[in-house]
Amino acid sequence: MRPILKPILAIAVLAAIVGTLLITLPGTKPVSAPEPLTVASPTPELPEPEPVREPEEANVNVSPPAAESEWQVTNLTIEDLVAGILLARQREDRAWLARTMESTAGKPSLVEDDLLAAFRQYLWHSTDGLWGKVSHAWTERSYEVVAEGDKAQLVMTVGGNLGQLVLPFVRIDGAWYYAGI
Repeated sequence: MRPILKPILAIAVLAAIVGTLLITLPGTKPVSAPEPLTVASPTPELPEPEPVREPEEANVNVSPPAAESEWQVTNLTIEDLVAGILLARQREDRAWLARTMESTAGKPSLVEDDLLAAFRQYLWHSTDGLWGKVSHAWTERSYEVVAEGDKAQLVMTVGGNLGQLVLPFVRIDGAWYYAGI
């Protein structure tokens, strides 16, 4: 059986080479697809333009307003801000926590999206380890504030494999805000 396979393989290779040469040689006319038939049709009617939305309809996806915290935000110093964050985490005050974030600086009022962002930054179960380390370093007073202009970092010695933990802050209009994880 083996001697018969060699001539068959040789013929197949030869046919492939000849086919390739025939396709690539100049002067051969490539096969093209037939042109589509054009049928005269009446002019279609243009669709009516969309009605202009009123401003209320245009903002359908805007987050609803949210209530402010009963507690006053203290963020003139980073130390005041961090102490307040730790207390607000204990009472799960999302509005207070939202007001500590850079994204809400200068906003006249909070919306539900701000409260959800605060929940993600401070209260999600996955952030408990981080804020637990911050709380421990805070009570042990093993931290240092490194400020340069309107930016600062709270560098905490937390020990273990992590060693140090750094939280970024930014000053906007004389008040400090947490810049986020």
